[in-house]
Amino acid sequence: MSESRAKATRVDHISIVVEDFDRAYDFYANQLGLEVLKVEESELHGVKAAFLKIGDMMIEIIRPLGEGPIADFLAKRGPGFHHVAFEVPDLPEALDEVAGAGIRVLGEPKPGIHGGRISFLHPKDTQGTMVELCDTKEPEDS
Repeated sequence: MSESRAKATRVDHISIVVEDFDRAYDFYANQLGLEVLKVEESELHGVKAAFLKIGDMMIEIIRPLGEGPIADFLAKRGPGFHHVAFEVPDLPEALDEVAGAGIRVLGEPKPGIHGGRISFLHPKDTQGTMVELCDTKEPEDS
C-alpha cells in the first residue's frame, strides 16, 4: 500500500472565534505569555486575526470584520473553537484523496492568512469538527 499524501504531518493551528479581540489577545499574549507571530486584518478572509505560537503550533484568534462565514458562525454558535488545521505535504493531492474517500471539500484552495494554501472539509464528514488542511506552498507554486 502506498503512503497517503493526505497524511497530516502536524497540527498547524487551532482557531478560536472571538467577539472581543483585544480581550482575547490580552489573555493569550499577556496572561498565558504566548509569542505573538502576526496580527492583521484580512479583507480576503473577512477577519482580524492574531497568530500566537505555542510549541510547534499556533493558536489563531479571529474576529469577523463584517458579514461572512465567520460572522455567521459567531451569531449562530457564539465565541469559541472554530477549527483545527492540519499541515499536509501537498494540499491539492490531499484534497483529491479525501474527496475520493467521500469527504466534501468546501471550495477551492486559497491563500492562507499566514502563507501557504488552505482548504476546509465539511464538518458533517469529519464527525462534527471543522477541519482545515494547509500546506506551505504559495498558490503561484501550484
